[in-house]
Amino acid sequence: MVLLILLVLAWWFFYKKTYYVRIETVGPDLTTQEQIIKTELETTLRHAIEITQNTPYLVEAGNFSNARTIVKAITAKGGVAQIQFSWVWSKPQVGKIQ
Repeated sequence: MVLLILLVLAWWFFYKKTYYVRIETVGPDLTTQEQIIKTELETTLRHAIEITQNTPYLVEAGNFSNARTIVKAITAKGGVAQIQFSWVWSKPQVGKIQ
């Protein structure tokens, strides 16, 4: 029974729960970062350019695996990004952070 509960919790937190990534800076090479953001977030190039020009920016990343991949890709090229915690019942406002 305990194993089943742990499996359900793991499924919820790693695959079902929506994670958000806070992109603080994108680093020195904007063109590369735009392509990384476009590819990892599966968005348009116009939206990727908007994200890189309006940092800090909060984006919806999907599950934990996607969020971690986005953070690793951005930080590998000199940017600063982190997974932002949010409660299950709250949905943060995505977009430019004031």
